Amino acid sequence: MTFTKPLSEIDTQTETLVNEDFAMEVAQVENLTIDAESENFVIEAQVEDLRAEQDRLLCGVGVTVVFPCLNEELAVGLCVKRALTAMRRAGIDGTVIVVDNGSTDESARLASEAGAQVIFQREPGYGAALRSGIDEAQSEFVIMADADGTYELDAIPRLLLPLVKDEADMVLGQRLSDATAATMPWLHRYVGTPAITYLVKKATKNRITIRDSQSGFRAFRREQILSLRLSSTGMEFASEMLIRSSWANLRIQEVDTKYAERIGQSKLSTFSDGLRHLRQIILLSPETAATVPGVLATFAAFLLWIMAAQSSTGFGHAGSLSWIADVAAGVLSILGPILLCTGIVLKYRAESSGLRSAHVKLPIANLVRRFSLYGVLLVFISLAGLAVLLLSFYHHPEFISKSVAASLASFVRSAFVVGIVLSAAPVIAPFLITSPRSLLPTAEVGNKKKRLLRVRGVENEDASTDAGPQRMQENAFGD
Repeated sequence: MTFTKPLSEIDTQTETLVNEDFAMEVAQVENLTIDAESENFVIEAQVEDLRAEQDRLLCGVGVTVVFPCLNEELAVGLCVKRALTAMRRAGIDGTVIVVDNGSTDESARLASEAGAQVIFQREPGYGAALRSGIDEAQSEFVIMADADGTYELDAIPRLLLPLVKDEADMVLGQRLSDATAATMPWLHRYVGTPAITYLVKKATKNRITIRDSQSGFRAFRREQILSLRLSSTGMEFASEMLIRSSWANLRIQEVDTKYAERIGQSKLSTFSDGLRHLRQIILLSPETAATVPGVLATFAAFLLWIMAAQSSTGFGHAGSLSWIADVAAGVLSILGPILLCTGIVLKYRAESSGLRSAHVKLPIANLVRRFSLYGVLLVFISLAGLAVLLLSFYHHPEFISKSVAASLASFVRSAFVVGIVLSAAPVIAPFLITSPRSLLPTAEVGNKKKRLLRVRGVENEDASTDAGPQRMQENAFGD
């Protein structure tokens, strides 16, 4: 027998179940909303605590923001105001110095009207302007940035905080995460900056871990940077600062910052400034760019000669493996020793000009004598090898196989070329002697003139303010 409930009762029960499910869903949503609100409240509370701690740590801290400036009338006033506003909001005792580097527009006047102290450095170059500004600053901390509107000046407190908390000695504003095609050219973003950053890391033996070595937005302790005795006057100043800071065991960190489109025309020359960076890195770290590659190339040449000498087929046929090995070995055997000697010369130059410290510095006369002796020795070795080849050729039967003779002949050619080059060391020795680094021209502060960046061993503090450096370098300002 089948019992069937009335339809009205079934509808009532169904409606009750639906209402109960709906009520449970509403309760879950309400609980989730409450949890989310609670979590947001906790996050907001934590943010407020961090802001309070930041305000407490930064309150009254002395900071100078240095802007190098070359014809930046469209942006310099805005940058000065933004920097002053950011420091005032954080309670920082901040000032701004704009270093006019030969502007022909209204940059100096607009910077002064915006609240900056304006000084003038007639030695052209990004590095020259920054060195002048850092020396002129009177505060414990200095922040450098470009006067073109690209950097997030509101991030000044974030760059400064690790310094105040003694967690770092230098903090860089990392731009690459926020860079776009509009703010940074493709070639700079994916080729130039990564390549230079890689070389900087190698020059410091990977003691620094950074992504953006070319960021011009940096915070540091003034006295620590002055103690490095930086010498660059162009864009390579950024690389020199990092390398020498690493040598001094300074702690370097990065903080992610925004990067905006430039206001005004860029002063950066992609290839010439890139070459200046490369030259500076090679001079500071010749082991990375010359000495080690030279040793590796020489070793590879000998390895190829041995492999070619073992070959029993393909001798004399252009394109055969033994022929390719002999040719490659010949090139590497010349390039390797020359690179090795170049590394030694660059190391000497860096030490003699004060860019690198040396416990025992090799006198130039000793260096030249050694090069010359090694060159003469290689010439005699090549002549001996030539004699062996001639004896084997005219001896019947030949006592050297054709593959060995080919490798020996390649070695003889290379040894003779390198020997002649090294024997000529006394001729090129005068070009290795460098004069001491010159002072920057006097920076003018209104009617006041101040000698900048004293060089060790130079005591003439009363020199005429009209005496300029012996050389002038091209302008080099970042985009």
